[in-house]
Amino acid sequence: MPGRPAAGRRQPPGPRGLPLLGSALDFRRDPLRTFVEAWRDHGDLVQFRGPVPVVLVTHPDHLRHILVDNFANYPHPDDFNRKVSVSVGQGLVTTEGEVWRAQRRTVAPTFRKEPLERFAGVMVDSAARMLDRWERVARYGEVIDARTEMQSLTLEILARCLFRADWSRDALRLGRAVGAQLEHINSKLIAVADIPERVPTPRNRRFRQARRLLDDTVYRLIAERRRRPQGEPEDDEDLLSTLMRTPDPETGHLMTDEQLRDQVVTLFIAGHETVAATLSWICHLLSTHPAETERARAEVLSVLGGRPPSKEDLPQLKYLKMFIQEALRLYPPLWQVARMPLEDDVLGGYDIPAGSFLLLSTYITHRNPAFWDNPEGFDPERFTRERSAGRPRYAYMPYVAGPRNCVGLAFATMELTIVVASILQRFHLDMVPGHPVVMQPDISLRAKYGMRMTLRPVTARGEVPPPPAPPAPVVEPEPAAGCPYSRATAESGGLTAR
Repeated sequence: MPGRPAAGRRQPPGPRGLPLLGSALDFRRDPLRTFVEAWRDHGDLVQFRGPVPVVLVTHPDHLRHILVDNFANYPHPDDFNRKVSVSVGQGLVTTEGEVWRAQRRTVAPTFRKEPLERFAGVMVDSAARMLDRWERVARYGEVIDARTEMQSLTLEILARCLFRADWSRDALRLGRAVGAQLEHINSKLIAVADIPERVPTPRNRRFRQARRLLDDTVYRLIAERRRRPQGEPEDDEDLLSTLMRTPDPETGHLMTDEQLRDQVVTLFIAGHETVAATLSWICHLLSTHPAETERARAEVLSVLGGRPPSKEDLPQLKYLKMFIQEALRLYPPLWQVARMPLEDDVLGGYDIPAGSFLLLSTYITHRNPAFWDNPEGFDPERFTRERSAGRPRYAYMPYVAGPRNCVGLAFATMELTIVVASILQRFHLDMVPGHPVVMQPDISLRAKYGMRMTLRPVTARGEVPPPPAPPAPVVEPEPAAGCPYSRATAESGGLTAR
């Protein structure tokens, strides 16, 4: 059990790796496989050799100690905060100590379940608009990329909740800028050599341009809110307005424009990507597990009776909740988190010196057969009360745990439930045969090659038509140069993957 270090150093076991490099090349080639194999060979604490020694942590007791019982001793590594802050600034993700505590006190009330429920209608409406476009795509038998669709949907939902009526004029700019920021952060976190942003490489130029676009948009919207008269009805208030008006409960201070900018950009970078990644994996599971999918669909149709979902319906969608929980178990969006102890500690009888680089992998914790039967199988009913009895609390934590857990958990949970229920009402998803489904462990756990899918509309009674017969081969003429649009695209006004 965790405690104070004893005399002498006892290091966790681990692979020998290559001279000097240790396991560094294995990390770059395939971090998930490297972690899983080392865990199977060496146990719940593994030390990897290399230029930067890494300790892999997977046991629920150790996760609880680091994230909950002794969390003040385990901040993010300085290097992580430095690399991410070039994009998000000094927001909740990249600050520590009293600065972080003050931000959490101020931001957390905005993201409690009850005040967030007023945004359920935004989620329902955005999902319906996406599915209306899918109707036109399905009519022509075309293909969607579920990963791209979910990224666009979650960004729209977040933008509409943050900025309410005036987000749409900046939608394309926001989407491109947020995508470029994510790409830059992912590259920095895995780079062998971290090139400063002031060096005019093509990647850095794209990043700086995207950051300027994002800053210009967010600061302009903040300025517009500052000029608005007080006394807006609460139902019309967006998240940005709420953040602006919420004081620190201890000091009474309101956030400055720069602090608001950092929190908003943090929400964009972290908030929409994790939910989008989860929704794309759920689309994959809906297409590959017909029995569980039809049970979830039957529940949705029974509860909703053909009308759009509402916040009052969500507690009744019990099986759908377990379906989503199981998707988060298999594909946790925060598949690993980094921590670095400020003082010496002990985990599992092994010494953890101050300054050690720890990677906490919920991806492995969620697959430990000591806590999960058939851990690689998809089984939503493992989350029933009976089967959950006796399972350690920290054997399951897709959004981390403890004081630094995801502040937007209630928002994400509501969004996932509404979007998946809406999809089940109207469509059956089919993976394109032969399309590779490969996990890409970036900041979130993404589908490396996307999720190429076809769509079958569901009848009002929940009936799914059989898949269409394969058409006879047709040689189509090449499209006109510079025209990426399909028939459904021209009709819907949006791009589709062909």
